[in-house]
Amino acid sequence: MKFVKRISLFFIMPMGMYTLGFYSHMKLQEEFYPGKFRTVEIEERGSVASEEPQIIPTAREEEPVISANTQYIIEEVDLKRNTSVETKWKVPDKYIGMDRQQFVKEMELYQQSPSLKDQELGFVSVEVASFSKERVVVRKSYIFKEVSTSFYLVNEKNYVVVYCDDLKTIYMNTNITLDSLPDELKQEIIQNKYVATEEELYNFLESYSS
Repeated sequence: MKFVKRISLFFIMPMGMYTLGFYSHMKLQEEFYPGKFRTVEIEERGSVASEEPQIIPTAREEEPVISANTQYIIEEVDLKRNTSVETKWKVPDKYIGMDRQQFVKEMELYQQSPSLKDQELGFVSVEVASFSKERVVVRKSYIFKEVSTSFYLVNEKNYVVVYCDDLKTIYMNTNITLDSLPDELKQEIIQNKYVATEEELYNFLESYSS
């Protein structure tokens, strides 16, 4: 019996030591090479990911530009009365082919240097209200100058100049010299003669214009 026990111990102890050593070896491998035993798992995940459908980006829509067929609308806004009027015009040739960014820049340049006609009307600002290849709306804002119904005759360098009733805006320059007028009328004009109506003004002009 003692012999059998010795044989059993002889086999059991080495096997136990071997098992313990193998377990320790595996733990050390996992600690120092943590990704070694997950290679298969990563490869499997990669294969699954590769099977997912790829999203192909679609082409960007073409940016709209002004053409000869584009409706070109000018919206004139009266800031005093808070009213507006839209008028359809032929597209100016210089705007054809422009995209929104180019056209907005062109309007910014116009804002800095408006036409003489717009300045006389009381131009304030311009903006692009809407923009598409079918329709472009340009909004122009004005503080329209009211037409004068009464006037002043003023002496400037010995000539009669007609001013609006604000005494700031020149309504008309004349070739009538102060020396050509009767003394009484001359004195009135030196003191800025008031003319109540347009009819009275034109009677004066017809009477004294050469």
